Amino acid sequence: MIKSMTGFGQAVGGHGPLRLAVEIRSWNHRFFECSTRLPNSLASLEEKMRDLIHSHIKRGKITVSISFRSKLNESNGLVLDEEKIDSYIRNIRKIQKKYRLTEPLSVNALLAVPSLFTVGHKEYTAEQYWASVRPVLEAAAKRLVQAKSKEGIALNRDFKKRVGLLTQSLNAIESVSKTSAHEHRDRLKERISELAGQTPLDPGRLEQEIAFLVERGDITEEVVRIKHHLDFLTKSLAGSGEIGKKLDFIAQELHREVNTIASKSQSSKITEEVVRMKSELEKIREQVQNVE
Repeated sequence: MIKSMTGFGQAVGGHGPLRLAVEIRSWNHRFFECSTRLPNSLASLEEKMRDLIHSHIKRGKITVSISFRSKLNESNGLVLDEEKIDSYIRNIRKIQKKYRLTEPLSVNALLAVPSLFTVGHKEYTAEQYWASVRPVLEAAAKRLVQAKSKEGIALNRDFKKRVGLLTQSLNAIESVSKTSAHEHRDRLKERISELAGQTPLDPGRLEQEIAFLVERGDITEEVVRIKHHLDFLTKSLAGSGEIGKKLDFIAQELHREVNTIASKSQSSKITEEVVRMKSELEKIREQVQNVE
């Protein structure tokens, strides 16, 4: 089943204090391109993240955004800034000595010193970060794929509708071409007779030249090739994997064959159907750009 190249997936999870939120968005792009917005502590994991996402998504412009949902590091308790308190006490002692103050230095006074205590933190290795990030990133990637697949169902439905309309027009062209060939032959004979006037013509040579001209306008080969391309397009829609480029190629081939029919057409009815086919093919080619 085809997948769209546009979608969104998100997930929240992690272990203990390493709880994080992941958002992944994708847009149309000819190749796979992935950019990330990460906390500094996760920068070393960027390549691993790209590889994981690429294992799920083969083509498209991807953006990954990760943020921590709680404090990054777990507190180990309060840590006394000994240098600061030593300096504070030394300066207080100097003041007491200089001004002969006898009031004792209280604990409350020490606690009033700004930033006297700091919070201790645990340090995490890249492996520990990855152990928390990977399952959340994986979940977000799978949800993105689900969204792309859901939109792909709508695209598939639209493609089948377009193929049906193209087939209708092609059948009409084929039907008209069978009768228009004889009409074209008769018109050529009449026109040549008018131009020749009283000049005698070799009937065998005349028939040969008329047959050549009629053959040049024959579209049987183009009709057969278009039928093959439409059949191939239908089968490809039921396939899996990276089929966007294949569909784009088929659409180009269809457009080429329809243009050839237009150049050979001697019938206004065929020309009308060609215009309809070109319109549908243009819509297909636009939609194909959104297929992974």
